[in-house]
Amino acid sequence: MIPAIREAVLRHSLRGKITFGYYAVAAIILVASLFFVGELRTLEARVVLGQRATDLYDTVLEIRRFERNYFLHHQNADLEENLVYIKLARSMLSANRTDFLAIATQTRLDELHTLLDDYHRQMMAFSTAGQSPLEQEPRVRSLGQELVAIAEDMAGSERRQIQTTLASFRTLLLGVILAMALLIVVIGRALSQRVVRPLKEMEASVAAISANRRESLSAPSNDREIISIIAAFNHMLKELDVRQKSLMRSERLASLGTMLSGVAHELNNPLSNISTSCQILQEEAGECDAATQRRYLDQIDQQTERARHIVRSLLDFSRERAFRKEPVPLRQLVAQTVGFVRGEVSAKSVVRLAIPEEMTVQADAQRLQQVFVNLIRNAMEGLGPEGRILISARILHVSEPPEGTALGEGCERDGEVVEICVADDGPGIAPDILPRIFDPFFTTRDVGHGMGLGLFVVYEIVDEHGGCIAVRSTPGEGATFCIRLPREAADEQPAGAREDKGGQ
Repeated sequence: MIPAIREAVLRHSLRGKITFGYYAVAAIILVASLFFVGELRTLEARVVLGQRATDLYDTVLEIRRFERNYFLHHQNADLEENLVYIKLARSMLSANRTDFLAIATQTRLDELHTLLDDYHRQMMAFSTAGQSPLEQEPRVRSLGQELVAIAEDMAGSERRQIQTTLASFRTLLLGVILAMALLIVVIGRALSQRVVRPLKEMEASVAAISANRRESLSAPSNDREIISIIAAFNHMLKELDVRQKSLMRSERLASLGTMLSGVAHELNNPLSNISTSCQILQEEAGECDAATQRRYLDQIDQQTERARHIVRSLLDFSRERAFRKEPVPLRQLVAQTVGFVRGEVSAKSVVRLAIPEEMTVQADAQRLQQVFVNLIRNAMEGLGPEGRILISARILHVSEPPEGTALGEGCERDGEVVEICVADDGPGIAPDILPRIFDPFFTTRDVGHGMGLGLFVVYEIVDEHGGCIAVRSTPGEGATFCIRLPREAADEQPAGAREDKGGQ
């Protein structure tokens, strides 16, 4: 039971798959090694057998050498050596008969034994009977020649078999090496499919998340390591999302605090009008006619409605709600935002709007207002006492990214877009910090004067809308932030607001 569980665990883990791959390669190498060891032992046996055949052949040659010496010099020492080598050859045939049967047939070996026995008798005759070599020399030489022929044939046959075995071993070695390489490649590809493929899918998923095309990772396999990494990554994404929302909420609250001074200024006018109308009615109570009373009451009602609209706009800005695109009157939204932040504008500064009255954009009004609050505040920080801010909007047909430092998925968008620009005539942005202004927590202000999230939040909101934001600046000549939002079919724009240029 435990081995089965262990096998299941290893099968559903990267470690198990890699371990299996190593074991498979090791098994292939072990089997191939055992096979080659067996082949080498066979080859070794062949070499030993060949050596024995060669030794027998050399022994027969020694027999013939001492035979010739005896017939030439008639010395008994040569005859004795001849007899010794005959005895050695006979003992070699008897001791290695089984091995020699692998080289020659039974008939051939029996013939060799018979020839040796006959040769031995002929040579013994010289030592016992004292026969003259001249009488038996032709017979002995004939027997010796036959012995040499058989021994040489056996040695040559074994050499040929060894050469054949070596050739086949070489071919077999090459085949086994190729087969091992092929098997290792197959195992490697299988491991690649089972190990590398999930990692590549994870890489593609992470790229999709970074491009905001999806919000979480899905497990591309059932491997324990992959599932653990996916779970940890999704948990991290969840925590990052929570913290990012918290930071954006903090930034919105900071903007809300800034807007309160503007709201107080905006509310002061209708309240002043209401107070004035009430005082007049109180002073002229019973004296003015009904038409005059109705006129002052209408003014009070209008100013009350105006104050209620201001308060409702402020509440809408501060209220948490889900992202929702809808047609937004652009000029009205920007004008309202400027009114909210007017308290921070110098009395001599000018904020001018160049936005067509009927222009609308598909966006989340609350988030888009947050964008304008942050951009206008950012422009105000560098303005002099008589600075100017121009907020313009137009429809463009584009085919390339905007000029300057551009960020966002929509920078590569082709087709019609709504371009909204916030330009100021302040000191501009230094070239060395221009590429970093959209980084979170980057700020050039002193500690305690902001967290450096304003422009980061702007980029996040624009990217959430599928748009693009770009900034260009020349030191001493101000900075221009341009937002491009996709113009969807629901937008209805006046013909006079259209331009067919690719840039500003």
